[in-house]
Amino acid sequence: MGRALLGCWVVLLAACGASRAASAERTSLSPPDHLQAAQYSAAVDRYQRACDGGSAQACGYLGFMYDNGRGVAQDVGLAVTLSEQACADGGAYGCAYLGYLHQTGRGVAQDPTRAAALFRKACEGEDPAGCLLLGIMYKTGSGVRQDAEYAVQLFRKACDEGEGLGCASLGYMYANGEGVDPDRSRAQELFRSACASGDTIGCQAAAQIERRQRVP
Repeated sequence: MGRALLGCWVVLLAACGASRAASAERTSLSPPDHLQAAQYSAAVDRYQRACDGGSAQACGYLGFMYDNGRGVAQDVGLAVTLSEQACADGGAYGCAYLGYLHQTGRGVAQDPTRAAALFRKACEGEDPAGCLLLGIMYKTGSGVRQDAEYAVQLFRKACDEGEGLGCASLGYMYANGEGVDPDRSRAQELFRSACASGDTIGCQAAAQIERRQRVP
C-alpha cells in the first residue's frame, strides 16, 4: 500500500481521480479522467470552447488531454501552459495537475515544494485529488515536513469528497497506526468503501485484512 501511494504520482488524475463531482458541477463539463477513447475528440472540442469562453476548469481538463495525447497530438509544453492558466484563474483541477507536473518534473523543473503548494491550493479549491496528493507528500515528507497526523486529515477530506484512493489511503493509516491509533475494523470499512468506488488498491487491501495479513 505504501508503494502504491508513491506510485500514484505517475497516474495522477487518470487513476487517482475517482470523483470530480464538485468540479464538474461548476463547469457543466465531464472531467477527463475516465473518458473512453471514442469520446476524446469530442471532449477536446468541448473543453477548448469552454476554455476559450473563460472556464478555468475546462482549461485544466484540456491540459490533461494535451499532456496525455488524448484526442490531440501530445504537447507537454501546452499542457503546462493550460494548467498554469487554469490554476491562476481559480481552476482547482488545473492546480492539482500543475502540481503533478512539478512533482514529477514533466515539462517543468522538478520542484516538490512548489508541487505541495499547488496541491494545497487545489485542496482548498475542493479538488479531492489535491487533498489526496498533498496527504501523500505529508506522509512521505516530500517537499514538506513529514506529518502523519496531518496526512490523516487530508486523506479523510479526500475520502469525504468521494476520492476512492483517499479512503484507501486513510485505511492504510488506520491499519498501520500512522497518525492515528491502529484500528483494523475502521481500516476495513475504508478499504471496502474505496473498493466500492472502483479503487483496486482498496479491493486488494480489503482482501488482505480479511486474510488477517499486514497491509504493506
